[in-house]
Amino acid sequence: MKKKKIILAGENRLFTDALRVVLGSGGDFDAAVVKGTDAALLCGIIAAKPDLFVLHERYAGAAAVQTLREARRRAKDMGILFVIKESTPELFSFAGESAGVGIMPESADIAEFREAVFSLLRGERYISRAVLSASAPAEERDRREEPLSEITQREREVLYWLAKGLTNREISKRMILSEKTIKNHVSHILKKLDISDRTKAAAIAWEEGLPLVEEEFFSISSLRAVIK
Repeated sequence: MKKKKIILAGENRLFTDALRVVLGSGGDFDAAVVKGTDAALLCGIIAAKPDLFVLHERYAGAAAVQTLREARRRAKDMGILFVIKESTPELFSFAGESAGVGIMPESADIAEFREAVFSLLRGERYISRAVLSASAPAEERDRREEPLSEITQREREVLYWLAKGLTNREISKRMILSEKTIKNHVSHILKKLDISDRTKAAAIAWEEGLPLVEEEFFSISSLRAVIK
């Protein structure tokens, strides 16, 4: 089996070297480290066509995000994981608009890092709950104590796949339902959460930990519904 190619970049060589060792310990990845985060370096990394690019940066600025956004349009199969100390609106926007993009704090443990890597290599989106909690204003968190309380089990499953970055068509295939039915479920979800778009719905789902549920739970749920 061909090893997945992963490139790690950042100013802190000790940190990126440690992540490379973690990835190499399982034998599943071919991981390399480069120092720096400037635009020219990022373009060179993109040209190498890794399966996953991990960028460790305290503050992912607009320039870096825009460079990687453009790169993702040319290399849609390349996953990108931002390991950060502080998030930015530009970064959230990028992660929200594209599956295969992830954000996690540099304070995360090894287990979460590996989980993020595998999620992105599957083409899913990964946003750490810690990042979401830190970015939400206190008054918004207080106002939305149990945001998923009015969501039905079927809507919860739709929201699960939506948060993973799947389109309505992809969700319909997973759940063995029509695309129109999925679209209706999404509309109901947005209305119940009192929000206007899928990106915000995905953010709430991640904040509540919904995408961290084992995939088999929903797969079995859908299978039972079909059998009935």
